[in-house]
Amino acid sequence: MESQHFGVHEITDMREILNFKVACLVEAKSRLQQTENVELKMLIEQGIRQGTETISEMKTFLSTAATQMKQ
Repeated sequence: MESQHFGVHEITDMREILNFKVACLVEAKSRLQQTENVELKMLIEQGIRQGTETISEMKTFLSTAATQMKQ
């Protein structure tokens, strides 16, 4: 069974990755409005959906880690 205890460096790294993913998502949404090619637009939309889901999961993970750090 894996440990559910997280080190400060792991939480810090996850926050940095989360910030990067959010910046990528903002950029993808911006590019989507400028894209005319239908196939490319579909790929960008897929990336936006996946990025949004990943960000949501990362926020949940960080919330759990933060709660664990307070205990």
